[in-house]
Amino acid sequence: MNKLRLFVSSTRFKATIWYSSLFLILEILLGALIYLYLYNTLLDNLDLGLKNQAKAILHHVVEKHKDIDNFVPDSVYASPEDLIWDVIYNEVALNQRNNYIQINAKDKIVFKSANLQDDTLSFPSKNAAVNLFSFTDTTLSQKPIRCVKLNEGQYKIFVAFPIHQIIQTLTSLVHIFELLAPIFIIISIIGGGIISAKSLSRIDAIIKKTEEITALNLDEKIIGEKYSDEYGRLVKKMNEMISRIKTSIDYMNQFSISAAHELKTPLTILRGETEIALKSRKTPEEYIEVLKSNYEETIRLTKIIDNLFFISKIDHSLIDINKSPLYIDDFLKTVTESLRILGIEKGITLTVIPSSNSLVEIDKELMTQAFSNLIDNAIKFGEENSEIIIKSEAYESDKIKLSVINKGEGIPAESLPKIFNRFYRVESSRNRSTGGVGLGLSVVKAIVTWHGAEIIAKSEANKTTEFSIIIAKSQRNKFPESQAV
Repeated sequence: MNKLRLFVSSTRFKATIWYSSLFLILEILLGALIYLYLYNTLLDNLDLGLKNQAKAILHHVVEKHKDIDNFVPDSVYASPEDLIWDVIYNEVALNQRNNYIQINAKDKIVFKSANLQDDTLSFPSKNAAVNLFSFTDTTLSQKPIRCVKLNEGQYKIFVAFPIHQIIQTLTSLVHIFELLAPIFIIISIIGGGIISAKSLSRIDAIIKKTEEITALNLDEKIIGEKYSDEYGRLVKKMNEMISRIKTSIDYMNQFSISAAHELKTPLTILRGETEIALKSRKTPEEYIEVLKSNYEETIRLTKIIDNLFFISKIDHSLIDINKSPLYIDDFLKTVTESLRILGIEKGITLTVIPSSNSLVEIDKELMTQAFSNLIDNAIKFGEENSEIIIKSEAYESDKIKLSVINKGEGIPAESLPKIFNRFYRVESSRNRSTGGVGLGLSVVKAIVTWHGAEIIAKSEANKTTEFSIIIAKSQRNKFPESQAV
């Protein structure tokens, strides 16, 4: 029962029914059109034949006209009817239709064909030279009779014929249609089933392959992408979707492993140092060192969690950009001043090189976080007793280039395209002295992108490394000095 229900609800069954129904409707419409066409054509042919015969009769009567009113019987014609019969003999005797013929002269019937017997033909009062009408007379025919009347002078020519032959022809056509209709229906059902099965077979293959693909074999592809029809486009989009899912799963796996690894390191240090501190008594100075170390690891954990939380908000579009116009040089000076203390331990100085102090529209809080990450990295990986330059300069006609430049070991060329990836770190940076978990630059990249700007990294081994943010100038020409950063 379930299989039957599934089959009835399937697209294949529905397509077959639709195909068969459409075929049946077309068959009925075609049959109706043929019926109407044949009826009108046969009726027109009959009318034409009746008119031609009536005109021929009228022509012979008029051509061999004799005074019917003053008719005198003689040895040849015993009555007016004999006279008319002789005149129109060829038109009546040679006609195979067995038409009903009646001729009136001055409103008197002067001739009737024998098949009219006691009946007479009459016509509704009309003055037209040629008139057509239909009437029913069961004594003459069980079917309607078609009649034509010609008026010319004193003569009225009636020629009529029952349309039973037309009805018989159409009835035969209907019988043939009734016999063929079931055959056509069966053919349409079989044809619809074959066509739907053929057209949907690729869907079955797609379903089967889709069922085989799991999170463990996302590298596999559904076959059929090469076709340019609807199924080919469907397969292409499904393969693209699978690729996106694979990328997302790979990213989630990498993210989870990297996050677990980065969180595990400070937690392990915290646990180990705490256990050592608890195993034996220590001097106050030793406890202070343990607390300092734990504090550093706690700060590190907090920073990791903050970055993870920020990235999560970015991934889910939960970041609100609140832009406001700021003088860029004033902004850079403010950010730099708060970070100078970080370079004291390594003897690194921060130098701001201003430009024209152009206006830009940025989210002050987010962009402060981005520049803080860049300057913090420059200090961590910069040479001792060196100088870090933070500068702004015009870029093209409507943009500003903001750069953070330091001297140090540099970034290998093969690593430059990857440094903005999450949790990616250059091998030389994987030590506790520099800290870092490979999230800082990805956060910077996200903030810059959200501002509609771009970030570029350039580095020369053992020379300089430069991170540049290119951002559009504000459309405003001036900003009140009292509101500058």
